Amino acid sequence: MKEYIQLYLSHDKSYYPIYRKFPSVWHLNHFLEGDYRLSDQDIFTKTLNYYNAHFVYNDFENEMMYIGFAKWLIDEDIDGPPWDEFGDYINQLDSCRISVDNLKEFVEKWLILKKELIFPFMLIYSNDNDWVDCKGFETQAEMESFIKNYQPEAVH
Repeated sequence: MKEYIQLYLSHDKSYYPIYRKFPSVWHLNHFLEGDYRLSDQDIFTKTLNYYNAHFVYNDFENEMMYIGFAKWLIDEDIDGPPWDEFGDYINQLDSCRISVDNLKEFVEKWLILKKELIFPFMLIYSNDNDWVDCKGFETQAEMESFIKNYQPEAVH
């Protein structure tokens, strides 16, 4: 497992980090909990999308997406990158790099875990092949045991 973020289900039905560690997969969770709308297909068709506090940048050539927190959208004292330089900017920015296929699969699984199964704890992680996945748990101890005993999974 390359990186992960441990989450707990809050009273408002959102998942929040247990620890104050924010790896790149945090950006994906933050976007999904705040700005993502299932009906919004622009995230797959436009090069750059801005939301309340996030951006989604598409690298169509490599079929990769970058999801990140856009500080300049909530703080007018911070300058955002120019449109024509955004592709260079994201290489230096903390963002979640995820393939289009991975995002589609991830969102489908995330919605099931969040809306249907409703686990009190969730883990978002990337494996050694940079595939991002999530898994729900009944207890924090089960989640920590999964992390400790994690075995690499099949390649997508």
